[in-house]
Amino acid sequence: MTIEKLPSGSYRVRQMENGKLYSITLPYKPNKREAYELIQNKINHVVDNSMTFQKAAEEYINVKNNVLSPSTIRGYHSVLRNLPQYFLDMDISQFDEYTLQKFINEYAIDHTAKTVHNVNGFVMAVLRLFFPKVDISVTLPQKQRQERYTPTTEDVKRIMDASRDSKYYIPLFLACLGLRNSEICALTIFDLKGNELTINKALVYGDNGYVVKNVPKTDASNRIIVLPDAVVTSIREQGFIYNGYPLQIDRHLRRMQKKLNIPSFGIHRMRHFFASYMHDLGYSDAIIQSLGGWATDNVMKSVYRHALNEDSARMQMVSNFDFI
Repeated sequence: MTIEKLPSGSYRVRQMENGKLYSITLPYKPNKREAYELIQNKINHVVDNSMTFQKAAEEYINVKNNVLSPSTIRGYHSVLRNLPQYFLDMDISQFDEYTLQKFINEYAIDHTAKTVHNVNGFVMAVLRLFFPKVDISVTLPQKQRQERYTPTTEDVKRIMDASRDSKYYIPLFLACLGLRNSEICALTIFDLKGNELTINKALVYGDNGYVVKNVPKTDASNRIIVLPDAVVTSIREQGFIYNGYPLQIDRHLRRMQKKLNIPSFGIHRMRHFFASYMHDLGYSDAIIQSLGGWATDNVMKSVYRHALNEDSARMQMVSNFDFI
């Protein structure tokens, strides 16, 4: 089996089987396992261009089942369940730019822009599996920027002080160090060696409930962080890092926010705080990216770097322009 990049920027996977050359073209570079799954699907299945979208989508999910995370597969099933029946019954050979644009226009009436974007992405991925050279471009609704609150240092301190005697103190402390909720909940006492904590798995929710995925979100998610002596002692004394589910941490956080009269934010915003706080302390982008487990600095810079005190920043900006 060979994977080669074409002049167009697409990637072609080829394999010789029983004297016949099979080939598929993809708009992205697949890893070896995914390429093998896709080419075997091409070899073992004669594409029926008259199959319904539902059948094609189910085949797409099946061929991706072992190379995508359980939560992603669950998301695909959720998208499929919420598509209108007439769309599911359409032959994939009937799809063209007009048909898909008409559907997107109707679907956008009672769905958010983000949902419409996700649905379109899934539909196009299904079509490209069976028609690799498909060229359909539709106009999507503009996503609205959501202003979400990033906790300040004072917010975090108050929440941690209020949680100190609860089982949520350690997972919240780890969230302050940039760990994802799914990473925290997958940790065991065996991941702690001395003061070093190894992050190399995640607890994700799939079609069959929560499962531990031994492959992290990205290669960069594999990392080691060092914990303070006091936190290590607490973990050793209780015999575990956290023995609950992800939603329970988030619910505790919401309770503390309400109790302390702190603006509402989810557990994942602690990663935003981590990046902002580290940047404020003068750490380089490369160090923040490595310790936080981000795959690229573009993601970290565009999503996770926020002013710790935006109101003060706005006031400072006004004073800087007082010469006008």
